[in-house]
Amino acid sequence: MVMASFWLQLLSACLMCFAFGAQTQKWEVADVANFDLPGRKVEVRYNNQPIAALIYGEGQAKVYLHVYGDDGELLTNSGMTADGKPFGLYPHHRGIFIGWNQIRSELGVDDLWHMRGTQIRLQRLEEVRTTAEGATIVATITWHSARKDENGSDLLLTEKRRLVISRPDGKRTQIDATFTLVAERDLTLNGDCHHAGIHFRAANEVAERRKETSYLWEPQLPGDGGKVVSKELKWARLVFPIGKNWYACTILNAPTNPTEELSWRDYGRFGFFRRTLKKGEALTVSYRFVIERLNEPERTPQARESARKSVQALYEAFAKQFRK
Repeated sequence: MVMASFWLQLLSACLMCFAFGAQTQKWEVADVANFDLPGRKVEVRYNNQPIAALIYGEGQAKVYLHVYGDDGELLTNSGMTADGKPFGLYPHHRGIFIGWNQIRSELGVDDLWHMRGTQIRLQRLEEVRTTAEGATIVATITWHSARKDENGSDLLLTEKRRLVISRPDGKRTQIDATFTLVAERDLTLNGDCHHAGIHFRAANEVAERRKETSYLWEPQLPGDGGKVVSKELKWARLVFPIGKNWYACTILNAPTNPTEELSWRDYGRFGFFRRTLKKGEALTVSYRFVIERLNEPERTPQARESARKSVQALYEAFAKQFRK
């Protein structure tokens, strides 16, 4: 009886440990104070490890998404220190962000890229939830001019941003990002390709190791000077180092998105597009960001061709949902 009781207690303890382990294998998302930077963050964690964080609030001029690596290291650029001082190369580039340096309206020309007297503010978190597959964040965001009209309004755009964050195969982070922009007045979302649209900016460390970065894009067109002109751009991929690790970030461009140019820089910033909107007109653009850790940089022709085939398969799976 004593021996039987011992084994029952051991079995119970093992089951408790298994249950506790199963409970930790889950997604968590919370709107919390940000002690690393000014403002707040909506933090996404999986297995108690940081995956992403939506940064916003007082002391932040724009709303952007940080992404973390497999060891919890920050992969994206914050552009500032904890006390709000600018930091690193081109500190206005922050994480996954969207903006234009020439938004033209009746108020004049506003710079919502470098954020010169302008603001992109999170007004409401509409949805913050998790499932067994990932985390969802939906926010209402407003874009503000540096000037006001005769009614005292500086509002340019109202945006609904939807972020669905997952780890579909457990080896890579997938971020499905949808931006719905509603013009509050007649607008031209403009700027040269290096200062326009959706972009990913790697951590400042990458700028110091820029000779180690590499890019792929589809279709394979000349990109001298960091600019690729095409209305058929499907995806772009950046390989970059962080510490001792190597990572790749791939942007998959939905076939319904407006596309004119791909902009890229060797310090780890790339993205695209421009557009004109009438008052009340809505524009929805969708992207899938795939961030994965690599065993080694993709430097050989064989490695780059293998990556191209792999990414093309990811793109076809993503694009299929927009071709129904």
